[in-house]
Amino acid sequence: MSESCEICALVSAPDDARELREAGATRIYLDVIDREPTEGLADEVRRGLVVPVLDEVCREGDHARLDPWVMEGRPVAVGNVSELALARERGALAEARGCIPAHNAAALRALDAMGACLAWLSPELSLGQMCRLARAGALPVGACVFGRPRLMTCEHCALQVAYACDRDHANCPYRYKSHWLVNIDERALPVRTDGRGRSRVYLDEPVDLVPEALELARAGVGRLLVDARNVPLEQAARGVGRCVRALAGEAVEREGCVGLSERGVE
Repeated sequence: MSESCEICALVSAPDDARELREAGATRIYLDVIDREPTEGLADEVRRGLVVPVLDEVCREGDHARLDPWVMEGRPVAVGNVSELALARERGALAEARGCIPAHNAAALRALDAMGACLAWLSPELSLGQMCRLARAGALPVGACVFGRPRLMTCEHCALQVAYACDRDHANCPYRYKSHWLVNIDERALPVRTDGRGRSRVYLDEPVDLVPEALELARAGVGRLLVDARNVPLEQAARGVGRCVRALAGEAVEREGCVGLSERGVE
């Protein structure tokens, strides 16, 4: 296995972390979009058990919920420049999520100047583009190698089209049902809506770069991520295990498409 490359996993519930750790993940990220910064979770962040992943949207009313996750000396994955600026101010170890565009070395250098210690590469990039950016050495980079990428965030609840809405998004019973946005090519894209009424649309199948994990590691990608939020936990754990094997030089099977570039997104 490449000693310089760390296998990571992103979960939406802390209880999911155990199975992914057992499969080989050594760094756990927790999506806190629908989680308040309780003392228990804050303690897990301080002890390095989880790294909080913040929203890509930050309005004035979001700061009370998001800002407490940004702690001095602790890693945090930020999804917007506002929280990146706060992380620099507080001395946190900010990782820029892929929704902060970094499609060339100049953008990576700009993120470095703004205080980011690592950038997660956009899923819109092809495998070759990811490798070239990693080799540029402008900033340490990570890449998601398995999971359904987010295609769009809508600040208005997409479920309002189908149901009567009382604006009480946090207690909406429809949020917990499965919903899809049917694309013009009849692809059923999963829709997830959070407690603030923001809907996110995801690809209908996982992107799977696990077979290319060793190539990414050799190019200089320092962290490889399995996103367990929108796939069965068993499949995510299998993805972590396949990543362990791929970094050890084994040939592994593919369980999804090669990337968004396959779908015409460059």
